Amino acid sequence: MHLSRLSLQDFRNYKQLDLSLERGLYLFYGDNAQGKTNLLEAVAMLATASSFHASSDREVVNWSSPEHIARIEGTVTRHEDAIDIEIFIFDPTPPAIPSTNGAAPPQEPAVTLPLPANTPRKRFKVNSIPRRTMDMIGQMKVVLFAPTDLHLVDGSPDERRRFLDRALCQVQPRYCQAILKYRKIVTQRSALLKRIRDHQEDPGMLSYLDEQVTMLANQIIYERQLMVNALNQQAVVFQKSISGGSEQLQIVYRPSFKVDEAWNTTEAQQHYLKQLQAVRKKEIMQGVCLLGPHRDDLEFLVNGVNMLNYGSRGQQRTAALATKLAELTYMRASTGDEPVLLLDDVFSELDHARREYLLNQVLQHEQVFLTATDLTEFTPEILRQAHSYHVTHGELQMQTQ
Repeated sequence: MHLSRLSLQDFRNYKQLDLSLERGLYLFYGDNAQGKTNLLEAVAMLATASSFHASSDREVVNWSSPEHIARIEGTVTRHEDAIDIEIFIFDPTPPAIPSTNGAAPPQEPAVTLPLPANTPRKRFKVNSIPRRTMDMIGQMKVVLFAPTDLHLVDGSPDERRRFLDRALCQVQPRYCQAILKYRKIVTQRSALLKRIRDHQEDPGMLSYLDEQVTMLANQIIYERQLMVNALNQQAVVFQKSISGGSEQLQIVYRPSFKVDEAWNTTEAQQHYLKQLQAVRKKEIMQGVCLLGPHRDDLEFLVNGVNMLNYGSRGQQRTAALATKLAELTYMRASTGDEPVLLLDDVFSELDHARREYLLNQVLQHEQVFLTATDLTEFTPEILRQAHSYHVTHGELQMQTQ
């Protein structure tokens, strides 16, 4: 699988971009805040329908866009066919553009555009046919490796859950549906718990939501377990290679529900229901859902030692690198397609040995987009193989070797 065409209009600082692409390694380099990460953000959105870099969709729309719409278009060549993907993101509250050159835009939007009720802020098309978000996710596959991913091991549990969800949503459409439904049910259930605590609702109202939570949790936990098992088969190999054979990595899935592999799906849901009932008083008192996939975590053990608490910085980064490479292998094995690999300025965060190992690995993949501040980190051999572009103020200039 590779991206053969990328077109951007009013996306971040890209007023207009039309880029023809081939298989191989692409290096996008330049100073900070020139648009390198924005480029990878757009590519990732073609696969996941959401931004890894923005807290709100409206942030990707260029402030000066006359239509207040950002467009991303891509042609994806897969092993069985080629498809065109289009994404339209509308910003109903664009900021006012200051008249003074160089002045910063206001923090609060000064303009609000009237919209019909229930107008979607994002629209998707696949081969010119409108599609739902669910139908669009996973049409293209990407694996993103950004500096924040180096903190996969020592970061927050939310980051580790997001790592699982991002991969699984691209691989398993039913998982994506389940996780979105689950999040809505958890929000509803938390609101109900607060109303029960405040004597505004009957505790019996929880029964239906408990059934829904445990049914969806059952599916989510099962898929996460399968993914972690698959990751372990590859991550242990990568960890040994990077560490010179001295380290063995094990990724352990830690669900907040007590789980027994001997349970079938029916038994598992009944056990989860009993566990919810056991903490019901505590949940009502706190007004939050205390059990479920939204509280799961991953644990990384190197030679049996927990890396979160006892790992050195080098060991933590090696474990994160091994895990991301294992994710790439997992997605390829699960779908039959080679995901596009996106590396956002991670080389400056790695020491020489890990940088060289990662470079040797990425050269084996079908298409890789890599950003860096300059090209001095790369050998002449790498530069000869790469398509290099200098990025300045949202414009690309191809570099010839």
